[in-house]
Amino acid sequence: METIHKLQQLLLYAGVEKEEYDELRPSIHKENTALLSVFSRIAAVIFFLLFLASLNSSEIVTANTTTYLLSSIFMILIIICVHFVLPKYPALVMALVHVFQSMLYLFGISISMLHADMPAVSAIAFLLVSPLLFYDRPIRLSVMIATVVAVFCVLVARFKEPLIAQDDIWNAITFGVVAITATVFIMSVKIRALSQAKQIEYLSQTDLLTGAKNRNHYENRLQGYSGLCASTLICVYADVNGLHEMNNSAGHPAGDKMLREVAEVMQQCFGSEHTYRIGGDEFVAFRVDGNPEALSSEIEQMRRELSQKGYNVSFGSASREKTDQDGLDIHGLVREAEQDMFVAKREFYSQSENDRRSR
Repeated sequence: METIHKLQQLLLYAGVEKEEYDELRPSIHKENTALLSVFSRIAAVIFFLLFLASLNSSEIVTANTTTYLLSSIFMILIIICVHFVLPKYPALVMALVHVFQSMLYLFGISISMLHADMPAVSAIAFLLVSPLLFYDRPIRLSVMIATVVAVFCVLVARFKEPLIAQDDIWNAITFGVVAITATVFIMSVKIRALSQAKQIEYLSQTDLLTGAKNRNHYENRLQGYSGLCASTLICVYADVNGLHEMNNSAGHPAGDKMLREVAEVMQQCFGSEHTYRIGGDEFVAFRVDGNPEALSSEIEQMRRELSQKGYNVSFGSASREKTDQDGLDIHGLVREAEQDMFVAKREFYSQSENDRRSR
């Protein structure tokens, strides 16, 4: 049973667990979009150059002219879809990848069938190369390869000379098996490498205690918020009061729990992508094109929720309008939110029961 499970896992999810593969889907789609953009451009250029060359070439090559022209036009259509359709409908990337691969297979078969008196070369070449260009489930690629081999063998048996057809069928089946084996193995390597890269990225960007983004990621992304923002950028600066006392009185596990729950509440409000732990007890969160008027009630809701857990957090906030002339002063925005936080913190410690001298 374990062997069957591993085989299913290898074919369906390239050797990783289903949950891990599902988490990798956005990365797979992103990689495939980039690869599709590159390969469709390359293919369009190659097919168009072959078309131009065939216009003044020998009779054998000239027979391929129409196929070259149609293929180059088809690749141009894919390029248009990549740049104008996928940004609006990113979920279509796998469908477009399959269309691209099908086009390569169709091209290889067409070229081979145009020269029925010669052994097939193009079809075999694309049979080996096409499945390795993108990221996909091995089972889906294997079914596609088997289907192409079956269609090719039927056409060859129907339209080619018996001796040539025999060689082509034997080669198609042999290289089809090789292609499936290589695809399953290489796809497993590629998916695992993508998983490791994602894990390394996560570790480099994430504060492991709280799950919020870390200071390194905060510094790297800070200036980019000006480009993300179209109208208004909101910044909230938070400082957890009493962390030192919590660590001393209840132990560091209790202090760690407090930080995790503060981070969780802030992430629920501002999203995990825009919530950062930038210091021991300090958090910063951003909202792109948010409504500043609703911010005070949201902060009060977070403060109330944390208070029910027995925690107190000093919040400060600021917002800036983006202008065409000056853009956004990100550092000034953060400083303003930090100063507002200091006001709240001083107010908290001005109360006798929270006097700093008790710390």
